Amino acid sequence: MKRLIDALASKIAVKLKEANPEETASVEVMKFALFGIIHNTLTFATALIVGLCLGQLLETLIAAFSFMILRFVSGGYHFKTPLSCLLFSSFVFVTIPFIPVNDLWFWVINSLTLLLVLIFAPSNIREHIRISEKFFPLFKVISVILVVVSLLLHNPIVTLAFFIQAITLITFRKEVSAS
Repeated sequence: MKRLIDALASKIAVKLKEANPEETASVEVMKFALFGIIHNTLTFATALIVGLCLGQLLETLIAAFSFMILRFVSGGYHFKTPLSCLLFSSFVFVTIPFIPVNDLWFWVINSLTLLLVLIFAPSNIREHIRISEKFFPLFKVISVILVVVSLLLHNPIVTLAFFIQAITLITFRKEVSAS
């Protein structure tokens, strides 16, 4: 799947460069951006098609959008292959609407989500985003604000999507001694 997306992104980038060589970024830069756009579009489309088939289109859309918006500012774990990411993400987006959340669990899950975001966000973001590290504290603030807003929305789908995304923030780094 990676090769397929890579080939498509490369073809589009070359065509864009040929169409406007002066005002476009390098082919490599456009290819990198297009790869992400194509991959995210495929993931989103897969989840929405399955959600539609299961009669949960709107709920799946809310789950996917919630997960992705928090992920954009908080970062998180990245699978080794695009296919693994697509399958996991689609599964999560489609499954969330079927998980019941009572009032007690709503507060517990939101509290845990807030704690995870406060401790770990942004996580694993350096290699995946082209923004200066001076903005990383702002990403944490935005992540916290999103979780607080989810409390106000009192929507179990948003709550679960944010929680699962917050779990991907957890990193276990092995310290290597310099001696």
